[in-house]
Amino acid sequence: MNEEMDACKLIKDLAEENQTRKILEMINDCKSLEEAKVKIKALLNK
Repeated sequence: MNEEMDACKLIKDLAEENQTRKILEMINDCKSLEEAKVKIKALLNK
């Protein structure tokens, strides 16, 4: 049971890290803060 919980936490942590990287990449690609906000909001509402 403990190993399953550790694996679940690892998967959750990796997913959060991946989401953060996607957001940072989006911000870098945007020309304005407003464009970044719109794209991030769309990503989070999926």
